[in-house]
Amino acid sequence: MIETAKYITIMSQILKEASVGNFRLKKKVIPKGAELQMYNRNEGRLYWDRIDSDFPVVVLEEKVDDDWQVWMSDAPMEQESTMPAVEMARGDVLICGLGIGLLPTLIKDKQSVKNIDIVELNKEVIELVFNQIKTPKMNIIHADAWKYLAQTEKKYDFIHIDIWGSIYAPFKEISKAIELSKRCLKPNGQARCWLQELYDRIAHKLPKKPMRSRGVGFYPPCLICGKTLRNDYAGLCMDCADALGVSELFIQ
Repeated sequence: MIETAKYITIMSQILKEASVGNFRLKKKVIPKGAELQMYNRNEGRLYWDRIDSDFPVVVLEEKVDDDWQVWMSDAPMEQESTMPAVEMARGDVLICGLGIGLLPTLIKDKQSVKNIDIVELNKEVIELVFNQIKTPKMNIIHADAWKYLAQTEKKYDFIHIDIWGSIYAPFKEISKAIELSKRCLKPNGQARCWLQELYDRIAHKLPKKPMRSRGVGFYPPCLICGKTLRNDYAGLCMDCADALGVSELFIQ
């Protein structure tokens, strides 16, 4: 059971519902008993569990065609996957991806954090979120994170990269992001990506080419999402294999 008392609800108190362009901030309540995807940051694993009480969240969504796509919220999974960055943050910090401002809010009062630069690609997200969370420590930079990491001359003690709206997307780009960020680090500086612990645990196990399925059955938990009743693609379920582009032979 997910113990909601462990998690903050401060973003629901700080942020107001609003919309700018194709983006909006929406307040919701996850009902008691709902099944949620969770993150064990110590083991680098995703799993499913039920929540023990109603839990208020703020969700950043983008309208794509006629649907609203979730970019970020402060649900327990998001908080668990952000805590390693909270613990690592010190000195001059660079955050790539503003989201709902969860990470800068959680580290703004740390005495070890001197300055927080935040790079965000979308002006709408900046307008929606930054003015509601900003403090004297924070500086917003409207730019593409990849270009900023490649071009800035500024050096940081800690860099956190979270520019993805899907749990699958980082696996294709974490190595690239960490390598690129090295040029921006001070001596002894550290860089981390969202879900870094999960990636580090399974990177050497991920299939390098399309794999044939062994059929539906009970298998060890999927390397990424943890499903056990699934098709098997060298340790991945069909959904995760397809998201990573290694399941093409399944439909042939």
